[in-house]
Amino acid sequence: MLIIYSLLIISLLVASVYDAATHRIPNWLSLFILVLGLSWNTFSPEGLGLKDSSAGLGAGFSLMLLGYIFGSMGAGDTKLMAAIGSVVGFNKVLEVVFCGYMIMFVMAIVFITVQGDLFKLLRRYKVFFYGLVTGVMTYQKPDSSEAAGRRMPLAPAITLATCYVLYPTFCKLGFSFLGVTLWLPSECADPIRAYLRF
Repeated sequence: MLIIYSLLIISLLVASVYDAATHRIPNWLSLFILVLGLSWNTFSPEGLGLKDSSAGLGAGFSLMLLGYIFGSMGAGDTKLMAAIGSVVGFNKVLEVVFCGYMIMFVMAIVFITVQGDLFKLLRRYKVFFYGLVTGVMTYQKPDSSEAAGRRMPLAPAITLATCYVLYPTFCKLGFSFLGVTLWLPSECADPIRAYLRF
């Protein structure tokens, strides 16, 4: 499994570089990961089996499709997560999606804050939640000049989430070495993992 996971992480690092540079994730890269996952899990004695691999593919695609429908992520991000699901299977892809959304949220807030548009975002959501309370639903879309209206590359967040799920011990050691408290400590992560595994 170590070789397959390492190939997956290397592929995701390539996807992150592409996404950061061009705001696109190449289809051939997602296809490579997909073929790798389905082949390994179907034909290797160490694999998860075709059923779990296909379930992971479907779960990764479905959970990211919501973000694509609401316009918060691109089709490339959805295809990439589906491909990851084919490698790691159903249970682990749920963890990757959960961690991925958390990292994306933090990255988005940091990005918007650095661009100086945090107060505009808070004002828009204040109007939205006030509308919910009063029964007058209004949502103001961010204009293209705002940071919230621009597309942010999400492949780096997906890569970080995948690394954390596949190599939690390594990630904790790395964060400890840097003197940083991990954003999802084991006492939080372990019950989540137990719940996601049913």
